[in-house]
Amino acid sequence: MIPANKSPFWEWGFHLVLKRMFKSQFNNLFYTGTLPSSTKHTLFLVNHSTWWDPLIIFLLNKHLFKANGYGMMHEEGLKSFPIFRKIGTFSINRSNPKDIIASLNYAKDRIDEGKAVWIFPQGDERPLEQRPLQFQAGASYIIEKSEQIQIIPVSLYYAFEQQRKPNIYVSIGGDLWPQVPPEQDRHKRTQFLESTCTAQLDHLKKQVIEKTSFYKLF
Repeated sequence: MIPANKSPFWEWGFHLVLKRMFKSQFNNLFYTGTLPSSTKHTLFLVNHSTWWDPLIIFLLNKHLFKANGYGMMHEEGLKSFPIFRKIGTFSINRSNPKDIIASLNYAKDRIDEGKAVWIFPQGDERPLEQRPLQFQAGASYIIEKSEQIQIIPVSLYYAFEQQRKPNIYVSIGGDLWPQVPPEQDRHKRTQFLESTCTAQLDHLKKQVIEKTSFYKLF
């Protein structure tokens, strides 16, 4: 696996470029839900439907969560865009079982250190409306092995509305750790995480359609 190599200077520069990219492609970003009181020892679970998702996560982390965050990315993608290592991205090679375990343990170690890790439990990009979300077992493995953890589901929903450019809506869920029994096996835990994140994403869609009040981030 390829580890992250975080650099505050590169994070600063990447943020400047990304904000301009965001404004050129999107109208606004709105969110709903309650921020966790702390982002230490946190695993963020995010649905994955577009190329933009990891970049939106970077902006959310920078402006909203302000965590010492890390993210998981396919190895071929990280080799193509090595700059992502500088902003906290590490690799996973799902064709190599040993590499999968190494990457999951790397994520677990960052969480044990008090940092936050963002992952896409689906593994691959899937259409936003596709059901089931088809979670892989990686998140369940990290939860099982971590010494201390909180599990925060974050839902992303993209919507074209009255403007030329789309809006992005974000829903922040509560900590799922109290709902995960220690004796629960990995498969059942994965099913629980998938069903909970699906329900949150579907509710977010309903909120967007019904024009529920959201906070505007930018």
